[in-house]
Amino acid sequence: MNNQPFKEHQVARLILTALTIIAFVVMIVTLTVKGTKNEVEVVPDNQKVEVTPIQIKSVQDIGQWEFLSVTDEELVDSVESRILGGQKKIVRIYYGTLRLGVDLSKLGANDVTLRGDTVDVKLPKVELLDPDFIDEARTKAFYESGSWDQGTRAALFKKARQQMLARCLTRDNIHIAQYNAVDEVTRVFKAMGFVYVDVHF
Repeated sequence: MNNQPFKEHQVARLILTALTIIAFVVMIVTLTVKGTKNEVEVVPDNQKVEVTPIQIKSVQDIGQWEFLSVTDEELVDSVESRILGGQKKIVRIYYGTLRLGVDLSKLGANDVTLRGDTVDVKLPKVELLDPDFIDEARTKAFYESGSWDQGTRAALFKKARQQMLARCLTRDNIHIAQYNAVDEVTRVFKAMGFVYVDVHF
C-alpha cells in the first residue's frame, strides 16, 4: 500500500518527460520549415538582363559578315555566221567567288528585344555581299576564232554572271548561310552575357 504513491509519481514524471521531448521536437521541426519557406534569393541589379544601345551599336559595327563562300567556274561561248560562209566562235572561262552573308549594319534597334529572360534577335536577310564576284584577272580565252568587239565580250561576261548566280545563289546555300549566321550571332550575344538567345530571320 505504501508503494502506490511512489509508482504514480514515477509514471507522472515519465509522462512529463515524454511531453517535453515531443514539444521540443515539434518546435525544432516548425522552426526548420518556417526558415526554409522564408528564404528569398535576391538577384543583384548588375545581373539583370537588358539590351543597351551600346550593345546594339557594337553588333551593327561588325558590318558585313560572311557565312558562306561558294566558288564557281563557267564556260560561256558565242557563235556567229560569217558573211562569206563559215563561222567564228569564242569560248571563255570565268571564275568567281560568291560571298553569302548578313549586313549587320542594317540591324535596327527594334530587331533586338527582350522576351522574358531571352534576347530575341531578328537578323536582316542573307544576301550576296559583293556583286562584283567574278575574278576578271583569271578569265581565260578557251577558244577564239575571228575578231570580236567589246560588246560581245561584255555579253559573255553578263551571261557568265547570270549562270553563277543561278548555280550558287540557291535556296540550299541560303539555308546553310542562315544556319551559320544563327550559330555565330548567338555566340556574340552570349559573349555579352545573355544566357538565352533566340536568333532568327
